[in-house]
Amino acid sequence: MKKSMSLNAVMNALKTLMSVIFPLITFPYASNVLQVENLGKVNFANSVCGYFLLFAGLGISSYAVREGSKYVNDREKLSAFSSEMFSINMITTVIAYLALFVTMLCSAKLRGYTDLLLIMSLQIFFTTIGTEWIFTIFEEYTYITVRGMIFQILSFAALFLFVKNQSDYCIYAGISVFASVGSNVLNYFRARRYCAIHFTWKIDWKTHLKPIMIIFASTLATTLYVSSDTTILGILGSDYNVGIYAVAGKIYGIVKNLLSAVLVVSIPRLSHYAGIGAKKEFNQLFNNIFRALMVVVAPAVIGLILLSREVVLFISGESYLDAVQPLQILSLALLVCLFGWLYNSCVLLPCRKEKELFFVTLVSGVLNVALNLVLIPYFKESAAAFTTLLAELCSMVMCIHYSKGLVELVFDWKIVGSVAVGCFGILAVCTVVKALPLPLLATIFTAVLGSVAVYGVILIALKNPLVLEYLAKFKQKIKRRI
Repeated sequence: MKKSMSLNAVMNALKTLMSVIFPLITFPYASNVLQVENLGKVNFANSVCGYFLLFAGLGISSYAVREGSKYVNDREKLSAFSSEMFSINMITTVIAYLALFVTMLCSAKLRGYTDLLLIMSLQIFFTTIGTEWIFTIFEEYTYITVRGMIFQILSFAALFLFVKNQSDYCIYAGISVFASVGSNVLNYFRARRYCAIHFTWKIDWKTHLKPIMIIFASTLATTLYVSSDTTILGILGSDYNVGIYAVAGKIYGIVKNLLSAVLVVSIPRLSHYAGIGAKKEFNQLFNNIFRALMVVVAPAVIGLILLSREVVLFISGESYLDAVQPLQILSLALLVCLFGWLYNSCVLLPCRKEKELFFVTLVSGVLNVALNLVLIPYFKESAAAFTTLLAELCSMVMCIHYSKGLVELVFDWKIVGSVAVGCFGILAVCTVVKALPLPLLATIFTAVLGSVAVYGVILIALKNPLVLEYLAKFKQKIKRRI
């Protein structure tokens, strides 16, 4: 567990960024070549396979990271544990495939997508043999990122070489699968460095099944309530409302995934500390992550609210300007969501509070769906964004409540004060830049770069402890290299 948390966060953020950039580059080309109908076939097949992929995965990945982190220094125990997890995953994979085939046989509509469904279903098999959770346990984010980028670049080249006309939609589906999970073949062989994985029937079902199913139920509930906004908006609203909300949701999702990189890489180490009972180290790491989130998330939220109009115009054009208000609401949800996720994934999950997690997810999901049904008929896409904010707020409050006694949060008011003043600096910069007669892209870049510079100067001037700590580490690295 000696990997650099900072490097892990950077590499995971880069991985997330590439997963965003890749479809932004390839999608316009694919949509123009394949045209609407064939592209729709691929997306439909992928959405159908997504449900079976979710079932095949159960809650195994999250559970394996949490429990496997305890055995990082014991290859024999880790090998036995990993073999059990792999075997459970293989069994659920076979069941998922059988369920998919039965569904295809029973549905005349799905039989028309047989070729695409078979291609897209390869994601299930490759995800299982990839055992990505092993590399998460050992914090191999550099390997995960580099490997993923190589396969994305290969897929990018294959797309332009082999997808030439409308009839190539099956080839496009295969390339999409290759880009997302093709690299898992390398995982299967590389995993032997850390443990010996094999299929076994000797599985401690009594120990593993209950927490896995609780985590799976939470994941399923999350998936359903996250998707309910768009689904209910489509039923009670119109295609226009869905399109507007999709733009706001896409921008929200990109920013959230990038900012959450610091949380994802911390889970294995927090699970390790929780597993060995190192409460002091657990508390220290949790507080470090909390302070880092405060320094990074608050300015990002303020900046996104202030530049919502410019961002929507840049990504989608004037016809999507109605997405500005939902995006501003979702920006506030971003702040609540990430701090809720901190307690959810970095405290409750490592501390084996699966039942509490499931209850939190269930209550938040029911609240979100109920509010959507009541408010969407009147306020459309803005209501969908507002209900997301309320559901995330409910989740955060409940997670904090259930985390009492598990972790001790220490507020550093010097960090809070410097961040607050820095956010006012961002407000001033964005207001001034937006008043200048600059082109759209120049406005965004100038506002972002100016805000980062002013925010950084303010934090240093007010002696923000976290920033000063990282600056000191940076200076030490420079001195050592010199």
